[in-house]
Amino acid sequence: MGRPTGYDIASFGLMIECEPRMAVYAEALKRAITPGCTVIDIGAGFGIFSMLACKYGAGEVIAIEPDPAVELIMPMAQANGCANKITVIRDISTRYTPERKADVIVSDIRGITPLFEHHIASIVDARTRLLAEGGRLVPMRDTLRIAPVHSPRHYQPCVRPWLSNNYGLDLSAGHPYAVNLSAPAQLEPAAFVAQPASFATLDYRTIVDPNVDATVEFVADRTDTVHGLLIWFEAEIGERLRFCNGPGEPPLVYQQKFLPLEQPVRLMAGEGLTARIRVQMVDGKYIWSWDTDIAPGAQRAETLRFRQSTFKGAVFSPDRLRPHAHDQVPQATAQMAIDAACLALVGEGRTLEDIAVAIMERYPDRFGDKMDALGHVTKLLESYRS
Repeated sequence: MGRPTGYDIASFGLMIECEPRMAVYAEALKRAITPGCTVIDIGAGFGIFSMLACKYGAGEVIAIEPDPAVELIMPMAQANGCANKITVIRDISTRYTPERKADVIVSDIRGITPLFEHHIASIVDARTRLLAEGGRLVPMRDTLRIAPVHSPRHYQPCVRPWLSNNYGLDLSAGHPYAVNLSAPAQLEPAAFVAQPASFATLDYRTIVDPNVDATVEFVADRTDTVHGLLIWFEAEIGERLRFCNGPGEPPLVYQQKFLPLEQPVRLMAGEGLTARIRVQMVDGKYIWSWDTDIAPGAQRAETLRFRQSTFKGAVFSPDRLRPHAHDQVPQATAQMAIDAACLALVGEGRTLEDIAVAIMERYPDRFGDKMDALGHVTKLLESYRS
């Protein structure tokens, strides 16, 4: 698990109520567990998979979760008679070293798609360091799917208020950013302008590279306007145990991902569209790029080419970027001096209150009272713990 999730208790509850996801995970876990085995639950939340693992016969469960929801694991485990089998690790899995490796590792740390933050890196690390030889991973693999879709409703945020609004203002400078932002969606098969295709399979038993680069060709089934590309995934949690968040399937907590085209394009039946999807991990986050080529047809003499990316959807200030240039010479600031003084007092057996008092006395113009200084020290040290 990469970082605290920030989910509230209602969000965790929705995951438990999400079917068929939950039932599929439970059955896969039941099949994977052998009597007395060791299970590691990555991104345990408040421990639903951990408690099920105990119920199905696990001898020991390691529940790893950095989110404050972890505090609910032991009370719930006690209520279900399995607290003696569960060990709680309040951290991320990549910082955990086990006494012995697990026979089963279970996780669900995806976002809207499995290409989400540290998901793949965490699974690769867990498979390499935490899983015993011959052990089982739950889930097994995810397959990413894509289709060109007709959806004026999901394209609307690309148009309004940038190209049209109720106040007669020219806001067109925002349009290039709006068309480079992805959005959650929930579409039905009727939105397909061409048949869906798979563009990546993430097999967690073998995967190493967290990036994807794939090209898919489509032929329009019918004459209609394409507003964007829809992304979803099919999950194989165990052998013949699956669920999918795609069109026509029961709605799940994951939703789907809508990638708008730079402009809507009307395709005639039989005309072609080629999409290159690149998803690259940069500084702990994924950047999605979609290059779309629409072949010449009845309404186009030449190929239309769109080159879009979520990177282009971000507004950057030159003043904010300049300090990141490799040739910049950083300058010491008063804030750096205060932080350095705080850190210098750590490790000497002082309490947070002691450090706060010392910093307040040294920098009386910066802190109004002890609580102000204590808040600063606590926040500074928390940034290192996370």
